[in-house]
Order: sequence, then structure tokens, then C-alpha cells
Amino acid sequence: MYTHQKKVIDHYIQQAISVKDRILLVLVMNVKDITVNYNDYSSTSVISEYYSYKQYEEIISALRSCNYDVKSYFDENDFISDFQSGILRDNYPRKLVVINSAQKGTGAGRKSLIPAFCDLHGITYTGSDAYTVSFARDKYHWFSFLQQGGFPTCKSYLFDPNHHWIMNQKPKNGQRVIAKLNGESSSIGLDKENIFYYSEDKDQFLLQLSQKFNQRIIVEQFISGEEVEVPVISSLQNTCSLFPASITVNGNSDLNDTILDYTIRGDHLFDYELYYQKNPQIAEDIMKTTEEVTKAMNIQGFGRIDYRINHFNEFFITDIATNPHITQSMTFWFAYRQMGYNYSDVLQTLIGTALIQNNVRINSYEYSL
Repeated sequence: MYTHQKKVIDHYIQQAISVKDRILLVLVMNVKDITVNYNDYSSTSVISEYYSYKQYEEIISALRSCNYDVKSYFDENDFISDFQSGILRDNYPRKLVVINSAQKGTGAGRKSLIPAFCDLHGITYTGSDAYTVSFARDKYHWFSFLQQGGFPTCKSYLFDPNHHWIMNQKPKNGQRVIAKLNGESSSIGLDKENIFYYSEDKDQFLLQLSQKFNQRIIVEQFISGEEVEVPVISSLQNTCSLFPASITVNGNSDLNDTILDYTIRGDHLFDYELYYQKNPQIAEDIMKTTEEVTKAMNIQGFGRIDYRINHFNEFFITDIATNPHITQSMTFWFAYRQMGYNYSDVLQTLIGTALIQNNVRINSYEYSL
């Protein structure tokens, strides 16, 4: 069942192992209670996207157990300052490989700072480039892009705090919808009241929501049913979807109208189960779609595509992550466990994708697919 996926993963792991004594891993990661966040929302804080210190320790312990040399930064500014001052450039003879999971503040392109800086200076890093990261954060833009390509997206509309309905398109009266912050993830700004049957009097709710978070609101057709997350690994021409993981709440995968709102996601009141065992054909279709979406969006390294599946087994893309969490509580580790891997293998795969994607040559070792 996992033959192809394991072959791909083993290849990436081997790339990382082969040069681990010739690279310095630079971990740039925002961590709760350590990273100082200068700008935040008054409710549903962006800090929910940060790693806990325990999660950070799990990651760095796993890397060091594999004998990687690791240097950590909890603030993007500190990493940039050390590189520009020469501390990183001149004092380490090893090749820098940045594992990036940084996104301070509330700006629309905040996840793009490190990829853009690394590209400017020729630094190898994990994940997608700055443009792809920013594009994938704008839900309405990528929804429209994928819809043009015939991908299974639900009907969506865009509400602006100043101009209201963009292009004068809005839901029909009585249409059941869900309102999300257009440029956020981790269920920031998302609550049960965000699901409703549309009528014009709901415009006031959308206006207050958009003003509160100072951004546009995407209003989507709401899909009642199941929710699955599909991890995907991509580098150059090689794109490999892992098996879909069903979200379960209170042990139930048929969520019906339940969503992973800010509380459920923030307190991790959910779990996973393997969707493939329930419906192999739909799982295969979703995996194929995930790979095609990943190619279309130019996602590199680790990515994740989320879906809702209605009671007619129709699936719809609902979210895209170009930098999904790699902790032991999230989808990648769940998928790797099903295949018999260790947690460190998740991290080594990520490193391997960065080396191949950046076409790294260290000493005489050359990477090729």
C-alpha cells in the first residue's frame, strides 16, 4: 500500500543523511512565550500558529539525535541580523540549510520574509518560495485560480471592509455559507457563528469581522460532512501525496456541521484516522487531485491540502498550507507513523527536499532525482 510513498521518502532521507556532517541546520521558528510578537489581534491570537516550547524541544531533540548540527532562532530579525553581521556567513564553514517556520505579526505576506531573504542571499531553505507562500495565503486568489483550472472548489465570494462585495458578487439569499479571514490560517477568527444562511442583514456581521481583523473576508459555500487533510511532498518534478487523514472530533469522523474552529484547533480537541480504509477510491481521487494542485500552485517541500467531503462523496478543496506544522500532533507525523517511520524521518525528509529543490552541491556530492 505504501510502496511508492516509502520509496520517495527514503530517497529524501538518504539525501539528508549523506551530507549531515557538512551542513548547519538553522531553525527559524516562532515559539510561544519566547518570540516577542509586536502586532496581534485583540482576540484569536496569531500566537496559536506558533510552536510551543515542548514542540520545539521535540523537533530539536529529534534533529540532534541524528547528529545534525543545529542553531536556533526564535525571531526572524535575529537570524537576519546574524547573517548580515557575518556571524552565520563567516564563522561556520558548513553549508547553511534553513528550516523555516516563522511568521511574526499580522501582515498579509508575513510568511514570505525568510524565503525572500534566503533567495536574495542564495541560502538553502525548506518550503516554497516567497511568491507561492504569499499567494497561498490569499484564499480568494487561489480559490479563483484553481476554479479556473477545473479543480473541485466550492463557490466563494469576497467581502472587503471598505468596498464590501468585490465585483458585486455575493451569495444568494438562503445560501448556507462559512465566513473566513481571507489571509489567515489555524482557524484564526473562526467560530461557530461564522456559519450561517446568507441574507443582507449578515453584511453587518461581515463588516464587523473584517474591521476587527483589518482584512477581507472570504465567504464560501458551506460543505457539511467529513474533513480530511492530505500531506504532500514535492521537489522539482517529483510530487508525492501521502494518504488522506480524516479529522475526528469526539471519535467521530462524520463532522456534519462541526468545523475546526479556533477553540477546537487551538486546544487540539481533534484526532486523525486513515480515510483510505473507509473509501479507497475516493482517497485515490483526492490524492491525485492533491498532487495536481501542488504542481499547479508550485508548492515545494512539505505542503498540505484540506478537503470537505459531503454525504454524496463529493470532495471540495477548502484550504492550502505551504508550511504545515511538523510537530508530533499534526498530519505529517500521523502519516509517517502509518508507514512505520520515526519522527526524525519526517524532519530528514524535509531537509532532503530542500537540498534537492535548491540543487545543492556540497563538496563533490551532487543531488539528482
